[in-house]
Amino acid sequence: MLYAKHHSWEDGKTGFVTSVTEKKLVVQYHPGIGNVTNHFFVSVDEVIAGKWEIRWSSDLAKVYECILSEDTEQGEGEGKEENDT
Repeated sequence: MLYAKHHSWEDGKTGFVTSVTEKKLVVQYHPGIGNVTNHFFVSVDEVIAGKWEIRWSSDLAKVYECILSEDTEQGEGEGKEENDT
């Protein structure tokens, strides 16, 4: 499960990661209309540039947040545990 909000969006979206490559994530989500699903792409370059707010969970008990410092180099991002229930 992944929550992501691009800096240009008013609201974030929650969905499931369906594909992972070295350059991007593909996330499938329900846009709120009927039996329709849609997807969005999270580019690694945009994450490094600070254009995405991202949180994820593999078990829905622990939630992690992508935290990048200004001196982070590509491939060095880390997840920070946000809450533990």
